[in-house]
Amino acid sequence: MFSADVILPFAVLALLIFLAVSWYVRQGRNPALEEMVQRDEFDSPKIFSGTLSVERDEPGHFLRLSKSTQSNRWLQFQHRWLGAGKQAILDEVDFDGWRGIVATRRGKDRTEIRFSEFSAIRMREVSGGKGGGSLWHVELIPQRGGALPFVTSEVAARQDSFKETAAVAKAASKIMLLPVQVHVAGNIWTPGWPPKSLASSS
Repeated sequence: MFSADVILPFAVLALLIFLAVSWYVRQGRNPALEEMVQRDEFDSPKIFSGTLSVERDEPGHFLRLSKSTQSNRWLQFQHRWLGAGKQAILDEVDFDGWRGIVATRRGKDRTEIRFSEFSAIRMREVSGGKGGGSLWHVELIPQRGGALPFVTSEVAARQDSFKETAAVAKAASKIMLLPVQVHVAGNIWTPGWPPKSLASSS
């Protein structure tokens, strides 16, 4: 007969392996959410709450995100110094469809990059901590090199956070004529979300 002292370490190891496999299987690109971004109409991107606010929105032509409020500045400070991974720390981003450029500003430094240098827009979900909430980093994926994070959402309920962030990603996507990739987190468990298929997302 095995004693509890022998079984307990194996039970703990089995639980850790199960959690690690579940995390790995749940994370990654979600085709149902990508299809929702492409197919559904969302509210105005001005509903978005995050490190930048929508300052100007001309659907299909121009979108300006700016660090214009105290809330933006505080959230950006929190993400930059308390967050993990590469953070969105820009002061302003313009998606200019007339000129075909993304213009970014951080302090006095301004950069302009042609749309043609990017291949996609990526929404990347991260756990917001206790309570099952999440936040989203939205990044521009270049043809070569690393991603350019341009905005990060506030922490909110997963579905609400997705919809608000998707409104911004889709607005930029329509201007740049680029697809939106949606990568969900694997370490958040919420019943029925994210959907695994279009049928479950309807």
